[in-house]
Amino acid sequence: MEPIVAIADLSKAYRNNRGVRNITLELRRGDVYGLLGPNGAGKTTLLKLMTGLIRPDSGSIALFGRSIGESFESAMNKVGCMIESADFYEYTNAVDYLKLVARFYPNLRREAIMQTLEQVGLSPYAHEKIKFFSTGMKQKLALAAAVLPDPELVLLDEPTNGLDIEGIVLFREMVRRLSSERGITFLISSHMIHELEQLCNRIGIVFGGELVQEGEVADLLRDGSTLEQFYIRQLARSKEAISDGQLTSGNPQ
Repeated sequence: MEPIVAIADLSKAYRNNRGVRNITLELRRGDVYGLLGPNGAGKTTLLKLMTGLIRPDSGSIALFGRSIGESFESAMNKVGCMIESADFYEYTNAVDYLKLVARFYPNLRREAIMQTLEQVGLSPYAHEKIKFFSTGMKQKLALAAAVLPDPELVLLDEPTNGLDIEGIVLFREMVRRLSSERGITFLISSHMIHELEQLCNRIGIVFGGELVQEGEVADLLRDGSTLEQFYIRQLARSKEAISDGQLTSGNPQ
């Protein structure tokens, strides 16, 4: 079966020498893939590369078998995303904002807007102006916009930032339901390591711009470790590798 996401030897260097280096990664249909790593490791850069917000220096990205560089529109046709903090028209309300989003998807069902707001816990505030929303409510609205078009691949950058406990539970339930019932693939970058341990079937650890470890969560934690313990061990090994000259610590060539 052809992978939903196929990334090969992907590199991008910024002037500050950060970025990503030689990342190769595949995602299968229905995967919930967690991307872990310290601040500045390259997680958001990877997501921006996957959505065409920045261009790679080298390597390739294919979504649904279509190259981002050669067939951007068709590659992104089935993708929903939330990269970094979302921007809104704060003078409008949640329903009208999602109506604006829906204009990009001509075949979207009219009732999908209210159903999506219900999924993320915003239906009681559907007609309230966004300027009165809390940070967590805006995060929920950004999530709603990402899943509104019924995508087959969803890319989320720190999706639980600002969410209260109820919001985190709703998010977890939504991801599980969309993955199991509709086969939607998720790539989630987050520091909420305990949430990723509960949600994800696969994880990848990015350090110094490189994908230093990845695999099935069940296999990686077979020794009884928690994901947090496993992650800390991997960071320690990566730092040792830098000392030994085996890693470049975010200095893509």
